[in-house]
Amino acid sequence: MAKNPFDPSDLEKALGGRYLLGDELRVGGQGVVYRATRVLDENGGGCKEDVAIKFHLDSRQDARVEREIAAVKNVRHQALAALLEDGVVRMGVRDVRYIAWEFIEGEALDTKISAGAMTERAVVQVAIDVVSAIAVLWSRRIVHRDISPKNIMVRPDGRAVLIDLGGARHLDNTTITAPGATFGTVGYLSPEQCRAEHALTSASDVFALGVVMLECLAGRHPTNFDQHRLMSSVLPVSTLVPNATRELRELIEGMVRLRAPFRPRIAQLQASFREFLGAR
Repeated sequence: MAKNPFDPSDLEKALGGRYLLGDELRVGGQGVVYRATRVLDENGGGCKEDVAIKFHLDSRQDARVEREIAAVKNVRHQALAALLEDGVVRMGVRDVRYIAWEFIEGEALDTKISAGAMTERAVVQVAIDVVSAIAVLWSRRIVHRDISPKNIMVRPDGRAVLIDLGGARHLDNTTITAPGATFGTVGYLSPEQCRAEHALTSASDVFALGVVMLECLAGRHPTNFDQHRLMSSVLPVSTLVPNATRELRELIEGMVRLRAPFRPRIAQLQASFREFLGAR
């Protein structure tokens, strides 16, 4: 398990007292995330807003971080966390990159799933929000590449927000992932992403969302995180979630098809999810 190498008080000093750090939200190989209060903006003006601030641990990922920043710098959408500030602080003998995001009140979807299966309406509400985020990114030729429960926040009203674009792939840029390697979370990768294909489309994110929806409905991962099964055989949706309505099972079956061209397009999914919620 990754360990946080930073002392919060040292981080606050390095940030010039502009942030008051609160609870540590997550720590992993890429970085540590705190809930914090921004009390001064970049220009020294007074403000008071809750943020999620991430300090990146691996300087080898700086190029990827720069792309994450560029991908969302000017994007504003209710289903995507807004980037508020980014920069570099000096910690001892090293420079540490940080990004401050809008804090999303609620809980991560993986935490929600750990409490048990979710209702169809709750799952479709999450799905329609994530699909709208995928649509905004794809309009800029960006594939998220890491849609998984840990990267989806659910607000108290059930609306969802997609976070963490650290693995986002802009198709107009050259790749920074090593040849033959891929980026993302095992157990959610589309077949083409697992094969390390570079010409990914939004269909890859649609596949991952389909897996997430199955996990939400069943209360457990559909293949127990077996990536080989995900890319080599069709998921038996009716067996995995036999109590789901036929319409929803058919939608998910389309989303997790092995071949990307045969998955439903974003606009189709948005219309189908709206119709599903409207009927209920």
